[in-house]
Amino acid sequence: MFKKLFFILLSVFLINTNLFAAGVTELIDTPTHSILDYGSYEIQFRVFSNGGVTPKLTFGIFKVLNMGVSWEFNNVIGVGNAVVAIPALQLKLNVYEGDANLPGVAVGYDGQGYFYNDSDGEFLQKGTGVYIVAGKELFLPGLNFNIGLNVNDFKEVCLLGFAGSSYSIVDETLLAMLEYDNIGKGALSRLNAGFKLWVSENFGIDLILRNILTGDEEKLGCERVLRLSYQSRF
Repeated sequence: MFKKLFFILLSVFLINTNLFAAGVTELIDTPTHSILDYGSYEIQFRVFSNGGVTPKLTFGIFKVLNMGVSWEFNNVIGVGNAVVAIPALQLKLNVYEGDANLPGVAVGYDGQGYFYNDSDGEFLQKGTGVYIVAGKELFLPGLNFNIGLNVNDFKEVCLLGFAGSSYSIVDETLLAMLEYDNIGKGALSRLNAGFKLWVSENFGIDLILRNILTGDEEKLGCERVLRLSYQSRF
């Protein structure tokens, strides 16, 4: 199964390499104000702790709207029983593209959490939920900032925040990412960092550290994550 999947992805990669994946629509756990162009799509695989994999597929279905779906599988690689989460939906609407003076603004919903607990039927770390985000390039060419507000728990509604930045170290090749997520949750807030390497115009590899302020495994701290992404258009 994994060999077939590998060869399918490799074939797609070799067939179409005519679009540089410049639109960074998310950093690590947090969204940016950018969206995929109309007619574009992104395939993503996130490989995380305990043999987990989260595939994600996102489409630019309209000029101002992206829609995606993702599905977390825990303990896929290794021993023991695999845990299959419920599929999660993503929507992002481009409210304002931004200009020389004003930031770009997007609103959306991301239901993809992290570490699904099968017995409770919930994610141990909730996704972004409903959010609004604004972003702009500031100070230096290639230095982008995004800041937003979100609500990810509808049983106990609480307004949270997130902030992130990215810097293009090598244009169209290497991007540094830093974000602070879950602001307002006290000890559950997370500082994440990583690098995105574009191997080609379409294919990117992300090396990520999540929750780097704590090494406590019970708090799922200092997690190493690998993310593969491929962008193209129909």
